[in-house]
Amino acid sequence: PVTTTPTPLTPATTPPADAIPSAAFDPVLALLVERLNAAPDVAASKYFSGQPVTDEAREQAVLQAAGDAATAAGADPAYVRDVFADQIAASKAVQEALLAAWRSGETPPPTEAPDLATQVRPVLDRITTELVPALAAAEDYRAADGCGTAVGAAVATSSPQLAPSASGALAIATASLCD
Repeated sequence: PVTTTPTPLTPATTPPADAIPSAAFDPVLALLVERLNAAPDVAASKYFSGQPVTDEAREQAVLQAAGDAATAAGADPAYVRDVFADQIAASKAVQEALLAAWRSGETPPPTEAPDLATQVRPVLDRITTELVPALAAAEDYRAADGCGTAVGAAVATSSPQLAPSASGALAIATASLCD
């Protein structure tokens, strides 16, 4: 397949549906899938540490950093924060489902977990650093008539790389990509 790089548009311009490059959201979806695939490691870490799934201080710090990075990248901070809020909600959904299954005995719990601070968060931080420019590149297409179709195509391409435990959360993770 031919891969095209999204062409930046002026903010006042909404492209017609046929102007959305077929791969406009592919980099975004690849990072969303990678982030969701980290959620089981976060859940395992919290299973062993007893930490709650919700960490409001950390969530606010992530949203603030994403908004600041969006401003620096020339992207709409509100859009980027909305997408990041979806990532947090999707990750929490995966974590809560796994923790419930482990605690109920529905599935065997993990026998070990990576360290959240030294092994998992650096991965999440790298994804954040890469996701903001990917969102900035795709942002001009979010109001286009074909945005949902473009995101759906990217989801179809990315879904096979998604861990089974995270598959149900992809709809949450992509909720704010299009207006």
